[in-house]
Amino acid sequence: MSRKAKKYLITITHSTGDQDRANAAVALAVSLLSEGCDVALFFIFEGAHLAKKGVAETIHGRNFAPVKDLFPTLLEEKVPMYLCGACAKTYGIGEDDLVPGVRIVHLPTIAGEMLDRETVSF
Repeated sequence: MSRKAKKYLITITHSTGDQDRANAAVALAVSLLSEGCDVALFFIFEGAHLAKKGVAETIHGRNFAPVKDLFPTLLEEKVPMYLCGACAKTYGIGEDDLVPGVRIVHLPTIAGEMLDRETVSF
């Protein structure tokens, strides 16, 4: 009997303003992937900046591997990554600014993702 992978949605609400939280969220995502879990990310509020090209490389939380070393794993594993549409507007983040694989979505899409995932917020 095969075991079904646990599913998680990690909501990231911080980036450059609280690098420890942002870094911890990405480190947890990579750790869950290494345990065989199905992971998706949702960038909202200030965390929206992490969906923008070049920002992940600037995040260095204390006592974690830097995001620039962790983020490539998320990209290689094709982790679903969603950016809050309202936040994209608020911060002036357009489609051309996005890290490859990030989709701008609205809350009904995230609500659908949450239905069968445990949600963790940072």
